[in-house]
Amino acid sequence: MAKILIITGRLAEPIVKKVVSEIKSEHTVDILTMPVSIAAFLTTEYVAKYLRDVARVRSGDYDYILLPGLTMGSGKVIEETVGIKALKGTLDAYGLTEILKLRKLDEVLSPDVPADEVMQNSAENMARDILLKIEASLNDSNSISVDKVRIPLNPPPIRVMAEVFEAHLFSLDEVLERAKYYVESGADLVAIGFEALNPHPDRVYELTRKLKENFDVPIAVDSSIPSEIRAADNAGADMIVNIDLMNIDKVSNIDKDVAIVVVPRNPNTGLIPQDPDSRVKYLVETVNKARNVGFRKVIADAILDPPFSTFKSLIAYYRFKEVMPNVPLFMGIGNVTELIDADSIGVNAIMTMLAQEVGASIVFTVEKSQKARGSVLELKVASQMAAIAKYRESPPKNLGVSMLVLKDKRRAGIEINEPYNEVINAFGEERQFRFDPLGLFKIYVDHKNHLINALYIGKKGRILIRGRSAKVVRHEIAARGLVSEISHALYLGEELAKAEAALMLGKEYVQERPLFKQLKYIKVNK
Repeated sequence: MAKILIITGRLAEPIVKKVVSEIKSEHTVDILTMPVSIAAFLTTEYVAKYLRDVARVRSGDYDYILLPGLTMGSGKVIEETVGIKALKGTLDAYGLTEILKLRKLDEVLSPDVPADEVMQNSAENMARDILLKIEASLNDSNSISVDKVRIPLNPPPIRVMAEVFEAHLFSLDEVLERAKYYVESGADLVAIGFEALNPHPDRVYELTRKLKENFDVPIAVDSSIPSEIRAADNAGADMIVNIDLMNIDKVSNIDKDVAIVVVPRNPNTGLIPQDPDSRVKYLVETVNKARNVGFRKVIADAILDPPFSTFKSLIAYYRFKEVMPNVPLFMGIGNVTELIDADSIGVNAIMTMLAQEVGASIVFTVEKSQKARGSVLELKVASQMAAIAKYRESPPKNLGVSMLVLKDKRRAGIEINEPYNEVINAFGEERQFRFDPLGLFKIYVDHKNHLINALYIGKKGRILIRGRSAKVVRHEIAARGLVSEISHALYLGEELAKAEAALMLGKEYVQERPLFKQLKYIKVNK
């Protein structure tokens, strides 16, 4: 148990007292309110002098002094002045909840860096160590090697495959650019897909060779057409996706070290059966056939169906794993993400956790539609969360990596405790302000190059200002004196903030239109 003195300002004092009173901590905690309104205005030199000369704090009175996270300067100044270790806390008072759970604060916190950053870095380092241990555990007995990537027989880890969909419709440069985007987003494997019935063997060969030359990740070809499969093999593809009982004999002469993903197609109907038992039956038959032909790296895909059939198809995955536990499973999560009007980040998160549960070692997506953009990165993060949670045998939370983007785990709870003379309720209709005589701005978001573009048109000419954040664009506008009306400046601040949010979230930005839609249900009279 330690004695801790928490330093705060007048504005945050009520919140700090409330938080401390609600925490069950083994430590003895006192709170000292400095004669300043905002704690972020404090410097460690000022705090040191105040503690020594006014509060009369001496060495031995406390084990730790806990400063607001935004205090300027190093806590070492305070330790040198009063003989007590001074450490920086969190940026908001509610972060004290986690800090006061620590047994020895100085083993985690820093005199120079806010606790939020220190604890996040610590959590990230722990997460990284776990992921490295998982990777180091893979060997020839528990995984198969596809080029330089090991696919575990059973997860973790889960590998992410991203496909350039309908690659025959794009130029070589476009395919390479898309593949680069996937790899930078975290894809472990890149696939190229083509038309279902119209063969493009020459294009398959060309694109496979170029992808192999340009990227240090396994390259897969998604095709059931024998001529395309042979072309892929000749070009050095590392994996073929879509082998079944109807085409396996026609491609049995390809390199047996190429990994293949087999699917449960009924050879009599050419269809994927709907009931889980039939699906498992044909999948087992296809795996055994592939092995008998001589393929050494066989991966099974029970085919994830879109919503309203998803659960039934998950049963097929689960039952197949009961029958053939040491055959890696492949799951096309894009089948669900693309066919539901919901933000992809949540869909990808839960589907990856389900993939972990049923034993899938590869999750696959295509990012075909605008709403699914970012799915590769989302699957990468989700796969890491699933791996860490499995290793720790814990729920997928507080892992050092998360998918919380639009919501937070807690509110800062900042309240107004300063005096004021008047309350103005700004709930009326929007006012029209007069046109800025100096000029106007047209604002665009360039998602491809990750830029905010602000085009000034006015008395100083036509000037395009580009930047990756609202702040840097705002600074350039101010530095060049391109605004003369306060209302125009406020308007630009609002629009640039919206543009930055759109850029970060991959949303469509249209000037003067709301960025977010309010979630609402349809009222039905009963």
